[in-house]
Amino acid sequence: MAPTIILKDGEPFLALGSPGGSTIITTVLQTILNRVDLGMGIADAIAAPRASQRNTANVTAEPAFIDDYGKQLTDYGHTLTPSGDAFTSAAEIGAATAIEFLPDGRMVAAAEPKRRGGGSAMVLRPSP
Repeated sequence: MAPTIILKDGEPFLALGSPGGSTIITTVLQTILNRVDLGMGIADAIAAPRASQRNTANVTAEPAFIDDYGKQLTDYGHTLTPSGDAFTSAAEIGAATAIEFLPDGRMVAAAEPKRRGGGSAMVLRPSP
């Protein structure tokens, strides 16, 4: 869902998306921010912990996100609630996949390493 294509100098740079209902937009946005603004590789950008604010008083966040950023955000007045609930074991937000287009014409395909059982980003015809 939310297929997103980013161009760089008019050429494809990144294509990505995620399922996740109300967390789709925040998943895609955080992956883009991790890759473009924070300079992470696409696989690391997808694997990074996430939070999702959906117009509520609290921010739902994966436990690793709370561990990494919770203190900084609560100092600004945000209330972080761990993702998952009593009825599910899902503490995950989104399940992104992406293709990054490299300057030399090659592509890097990446998928979730763990969320929702992990994803697959297989190459059918690898270049030599």
